[in-house]
Amino acid sequence: MTEPGVPGTGPARPDPADLRTARPGRPAGGSSPSAPPAPSGSGSGGEAGSRLWPGDHGTLPAPARLALARLVRGPYLAAEPEPDTWRALLAHEDVVRERLADQYLDLVVDADAQVAFVRDVPAADAPQVVREVTLTFLDTALLLHLRALLLDSSDGRVAISRDEAADHLAVYRRRGGGSPMDFTRQLDATWARLVESGMLEPLSGDRCLVSPVLRTVFGADQVAALSGEYARLAKESA
Repeated sequence: MTEPGVPGTGPARPDPADLRTARPGRPAGGSSPSAPPAPSGSGSGGEAGSRLWPGDHGTLPAPARLALARLVRGPYLAAEPEPDTWRALLAHEDVVRERLADQYLDLVVDADAQVAFVRDVPAADAPQVVREVTLTFLDTALLLHLRALLLDSSDGRVAISRDEAADHLAVYRRRGGGSPMDFTRQLDATWARLVESGMLEPLSGDRCLVSPVLRTVFGADQVAALSGEYARLAKESA
């Protein structure tokens, strides 16, 4: 589902659909790889006596393989709730980067937020590996709000309920010209899409934890341009 461009005259404005990476690190098509089981002991997977399965040709130790698999499976790897896998990534970051580059994938590590994800390499002739998700107008508006809440948080943890999200997005209700029921359906779809993509992590009740990856996954220039445009539209809709 693609949101049409923001209406108006004058210089071209950024399209809300430019925020497309709602699933950083999730491959385009295909099934997700299963995480390999951890063996007893450690060592290189290619060494005799430490292979993870019969005929194993891998050379990474099991924790590093698990970090690699989690990154490829997506949408991201975070120190919480996977501290052991996060430490394995940091310990083997160089070789993990090499393995990802062999798949046309670039590794992004945010040490402050303690999250990592993969994205397509910035090469014109490289194939698209990461599956992108085109966001609707409400998807983008909510993501911008959630990112702002994260940046303002003192401890990097933000929880939000669906009703709180609805209160924030209510200013855009008149933009689509539909009924309140139409807006409710659109909001339900937005909420479900962000949960499914990993941007919102369900807690108890209708509350969700905002993923720390939102600090990193969108560029500052892109966010600044879209935030200004959405603020303008919010004033027009008031």
